[in-house]
Amino acid sequence: MKQLHEIQLQILKRLLFANELRYAQVKPDQGMENNQFDFHLDQLIDGGYVAKKDKSYKLTNFGKEYANRMDTEEVVVAKQSKISAWICCTREGNKQKQFLIYTRLKQPFYGCQGFMSGKVRYGEKVVDAARRELKEETGLGGEPQIVSVKHFLVYDKTTNELVEDKIMVLCVVKNPKGDLKPHNEGLYQWVGEPDLRKHITNPFEPIDEFLKYLYEAKKFKGKVSFIEIEHWTSKF
Repeated sequence: MKQLHEIQLQILKRLLFANELRYAQVKPDQGMENNQFDFHLDQLIDGGYVAKKDKSYKLTNFGKEYANRMDTEEVVVAKQSKISAWICCTREGNKQKQFLIYTRLKQPFYGCQGFMSGKVRYGEKVVDAARRELKEETGLGGEPQIVSVKHFLVYDKTTNELVEDKIMVLCVVKNPKGDLKPHNEGLYQWVGEPDLRKHITNPFEPIDEFLKYLYEAKKFKGKVSFIEIEHWTSKF
């Protein structure tokens, strides 16, 4: 989320608490030079945050959505959790169940292994995001089913710094169709269930934790669960 100039945030804050305001009411500091104020007000109008009607100003829908993310005490746009679709693909092959294992080839967590994931776009349903990401990343098609929702607070083990705040919606896709294609963001391989521990040498989380999520997807009976997890890592 773009962080606007402090003066522009002050203008948005004033408009957030009113239906519309006149020029003098919008001005956050009456001692401010008009040309300085006009510059920032025009920036907000040109950016689609504020609309002028006659002699009054009001937030646009875009401006309302942006300003509503503001911490009005600190007058900054607050950081928020990321939402991702987390996809467990499984199929029957060679007389055993196989899982699609992803080796990440970009930062952060470069080289880590587990399930693929992708951000849920603004206005996009989670299952649609999972279906889209699966197709874009692997060439496979299937029908995702939501298994669980996990809120991960990811901390750096060395600094104790919170480095990620993300909500992962675990989806299972059974027997996807199509041919697996290569992708520059990760390596995808079908791995038989008996070989998972041998294949996954650098998991995102401890291997037992990952396998717990995998079996959760494998045995899903229709009841979606939610959990919050503090995850400490040295791999970010």
